[in-house]
Amino acid sequence: MSGPSQIYDVDLKLLRCFCAIVEEGSFTAAQATLNLSQSVLSEHLKSLEIRLGTRLCQRGPKGFKLYREGEVVYQAAKALSRIGSGYVLIPLSVAAYVWLKRRGHRAGRYIPAMLAGAVAIFALTKWIVARPRPKLSPYGFPSAHTFGAVVFFGGVIYLLWTVEMRPIWRWTGTAALLLLILGVAVSRLYLRSHWMSDVLGGAAGGAAYLLIFLLAVDPRLRPSR
Repeated sequence: MSGPSQIYDVDLKLLRCFCAIVEEGSFTAAQATLNLSQSVLSEHLKSLEIRLGTRLCQRGPKGFKLYREGEVVYQAAKALSRIGSGYVLIPLSVAAYVWLKRRGHRAGRYIPAMLAGAVAIFALTKWIVARPRPKLSPYGFPSAHTFGAVVFFGGVIYLLWTVEMRPIWRWTGTAALLLLILGVAVSRLYLRSHWMSDVLGGAAGGAAYLLIFLLAVDPRLRPSR
């Protein structure tokens, strides 16, 4: 097998179809969910297997069965989405708060307010818009995972440029965090948890919130008069 890292190179449509088949437990159920014929689904799955260089599941007269390689791909695909969840970002925010306080960094004191404000803003927006998700569950706009990833990892990028470190690590960290944010955003699409506009709204809202917050707490970022 080529490895889970190649998931990032796979076409979004193929991965979305594969995740739908796994979650629905059969091609027939996935057909109705995705509004695609079984032949198209089979072609998409075959293309994904060719791209990854391995068989992902059994299908045919014996029914659907996920192989070990397929389980690895599916769990790796979901892992990106989990990174943007509160179960991950809240503990990371607490850890960042403790680390910054110990280092005496001025940004540490603002993390609780930033976290509380972010939760309040995207929760209020979800309640006001109240738009269904692709799976018809409520409160799809904006994508909270994307919003949270932009705010937290964008904040970490800000920190990378305000602490002493070698430029190579600063640029490497910035690039890695930007890719992580992109990965979380894309994961919400191939898992069919959000529409594209939900993800774009989460990214734009998170970026705007982070920018306004940083301008409020760091005078150095404000334009000179």
